[in-house]
Amino acid sequence: MNYQTVFITGATKGLGRALVIDLCSKGYRVFASGRDETQLQQLMQQTGCLGASCDLSQAEAAVALFQKATKALGHIDVLINNAGMNSRKCELAETTLEEFEQQYAINLRAPYLLCREAMQQMLPKKHGYIINIVSTAAKRSNPTMSIYSTMKQGFAGLNNVLMKEAQPHGIKVTAVYPGGINTTFREQERPQYMQPASVATLVSQLLSNPVDVVIHELTCRPMVELE
Repeated sequence: MNYQTVFITGATKGLGRALVIDLCSKGYRVFASGRDETQLQQLMQQTGCLGASCDLSQAEAAVALFQKATKALGHIDVLINNAGMNSRKCELAETTLEEFEQQYAINLRAPYLLCREAMQQMLPKKHGYIINIVSTAAKRSNPTMSIYSTMKQGFAGLNNVLMKEAQPHGIKVTAVYPGGINTTFREQERPQYMQPASVATLVSQLLSNPVDVVIHELTCRPMVELE
């Protein structure tokens, strides 16, 4: 199947940035988004991608961003929901409602809105691919990660329903569950973890799979990490 245009969120750092670099090097037309305008401009100059900064915690901004990406690319073949955040690790009793609402807005509501917008565009064409970068946190119940795990498990559930709704229309949906990646998402460097470029290679390969194959789940972990 011929995919030419890609819209990716959370693109200024870590896995998102590596994905933009990888996809642009392979000839895809990419629209990238992130919060940091300076880093986004640098990425656009480096790769030739298009883009716009956005605060995905604002629902109206997320919908407007999809419209900007559509206008810039002409149409969107592939949506990669990569943006995510975890404010801190702490026990449930220490969390705040503000933290809950922020993580809900970015980790669950924003991808829901973008999936909805993408499906509205892809359904009439019976063509498209949605890749949701979830986390192996959705497969675990780790202490001190109550809010993050809740949102990621919700995201996984959203993905699974979307997969079933999209399948009859020829639209592919894949959930990616990465384990530890050595990015600024963590306070300390973890060289023993997967490199962003390595995971980006796995994700971009999904777009070149045979037309009669869909990967429902892609789970990857560093060699030092077990389930």
